[in-house]
Amino acid sequence: MTAFPVSSSPQPTAPGVGHLDQRFHNLVEQSLTTLEALLQDESLTPSERGKLALDILALAQQSPEAPELSRLQGMGHALMGTRNLNLTSEPSYLNEVVCFDDFLSPEENQNALAIALDQQEKFVPSSTTSKADNYRQSCILYATHFPQFYHQLKHKILVALPDIWTPLNHTPFPVTQVEMQLTVHGDGCYYKVHNDSGSPETITRELTYVYYVHSEPAQFSGGELRLYQTDPHDGRLLDRNRFKTVIPQNNRLVLFNSRCQHEVMPVRCPSNGFETSRFTFNGWLRR
Repeated sequence: MTAFPVSSSPQPTAPGVGHLDQRFHNLVEQSLTTLEALLQDESLTPSERGKLALDILALAQQSPEAPELSRLQGMGHALMGTRNLNLTSEPSYLNEVVCFDDFLSPEENQNALAIALDQQEKFVPSSTTSKADNYRQSCILYATHFPQFYHQLKHKILVALPDIWTPLNHTPFPVTQVEMQLTVHGDGCYYKVHNDSGSPETITRELTYVYYVHSEPAQFSGGELRLYQTDPHDGRLLDRNRFKTVIPQNNRLVLFNSRCQHEVMPVRCPSNGFETSRFTFNGWLRR
């Protein structure tokens, strides 16, 4: 944790209004010192420091130097805009994603792959709540077929939650249910743009998670998770040309807001073998 310097102790003054003025002045001085320290704090992102600087300039508009500060503020907004940084406090879910690499032990990871390979005949074709044709192609295995691993992975995800609230810009909530399924994407499989909480049946889904598992070295290509800038009010896709890509890396856990529009890019698996496919244990945390 960063320790911020504070200004020297207030000098004694006469009691009364003058004393209150002095105390207020000292508080202002301490606040300015803290803000200066924050602007130098490398644990903050450039976007966060830039927004802080612009907010300070906005608060200083009533000072005698207001005209000059206004000019500096305008220059700051222009500069930040050229860097394509999102300075709004409104979430768009584009950058609100958390990845944990090597999430499970090597033994647990191999066990997860064995669960998939040993139950090939139990997978069933996937579907969507809208029942749209040619929108999703994959097969799934329900968690009832792997109860022990379900509880193991569920526990580890719940333990990790305190580390994800801030990067996901999400308010903590009581998790009432953790859904899970095992999904396989073979050659030519995909899932077009969608979100995971857009129907009455799924409205209580808050967070989506994806745990990747596959044989190594990977014998498929594609299958990236693509997260799009999304309107937080109505869940609309805001810009198809602005997205973040997550590579399907073995033993990686990914979490993001279930309202975020996303898709699974088409998978290419030349061998067309089940054992060389892209597998995920994926699901949702409901409030």
